[in-house]
Amino acid sequence: MSNAPERRELKFDSLSEVAAEVERLASCDKVSTTGNHSFAKILNHLALSQDVSSGRSAPPPAPFYMKLMMPLMRWMVINDKPVKPGVKLPAAAESFFWPEGEIEISEALQSFSDSKAHYQSKGPIEKHPFFGRLTREESDQLNCRHAALHLSFVHPG
Repeated sequence: MSNAPERRELKFDSLSEVAAEVERLASCDKVSTTGNHSFAKILNHLALSQDVSSGRSAPPPAPFYMKLMMPLMRWMVINDKPVKPGVKLPAAAESFFWPEGEIEISEALQSFSDSKAHYQSKGPIEKHPFFGRLTREESDQLNCRHAALHLSFVHPG
């Protein structure tokens, strides 16, 4: 028996598909999560990550080794394969992307919605702080793959 948390198999081809899944899950009477975070924390994390992609928020500076490695690893994130869980972020990034304390689902939904609207209207910044230069399509795919990873831990019902 595996120690890996149970996950759903998800794949999004567009950010509108991500938004539709978020709305579907939010409309459920109840959702549960496997892994370490609640649905609200996951939504907040996705909003913060998308805000970084659009320049709406700035993360803490990446350690030198990440600045070297992440641009080389971007093909692994934006290809058509699912992103694997278990990436350990440096402490400053962990506290930025996964802030302490619980968040209300209504607040997280609003943050996600605001982030999505900003990203769609302003687009991604030219140079992602971790992955370097990305086209609009690559940035969209980065956000889709990232959302598929985290939403795979959220289960309706």
